[in-house]
Amino acid sequence: MLKKVFHELKKKEVKIDGFLSEVVFEKQEVLGYNLFALKEEKAVPFIRRRGEENWQRVGPYFFLPEGLARAQEIIFQSKDADFFIVDEIGPLELAGKGLWPALEKVIFQSSTKYLLVVRRQILEGFLVMLRKRKVKVFDIEHEYVMKQILEDIKNHS
Repeated sequence: MLKKVFHELKKKEVKIDGFLSEVVFEKQEVLGYNLFALKEEKAVPFIRRRGEENWQRVGPYFFLPEGLARAQEIIFQSKDADFFIVDEIGPLELAGKGLWPALEKVIFQSSTKYLLVVRRQILEGFLVMLRKRKVKVFDIEHEYVMKQILEDIKNHS
């Protein structure tokens, strides 16, 4: 769905950037996730089930340092975009790690509109971290969510 939003915005010549987390399978088993950079439309390894002990970790997944650095680099460049997608915010960010250090430095000082994918179980805690920044919540399970997102972007451009 996020790729569809990306392509729709790109067609409308919206200056869009960000990244998606794309699942990677090996023999029908989840190996991890790749970081799909929207601007370059290129994927790089991001999160894997195997990793080094000193890498940031959440549950069974390890953040590859190069992938995490690339995600943070993309976030730091977000101020140049009209619209920016981050897939996804999870428990690591809620703990102030992962993508949060980079996000915290840019989202409070930018006029860029952000679409942040956040797990339902941590949404309330994440909204607290946003320090009353104006937000609109979309439910990914709603059948018209893509239409709602595109309309909201159009109405607030």
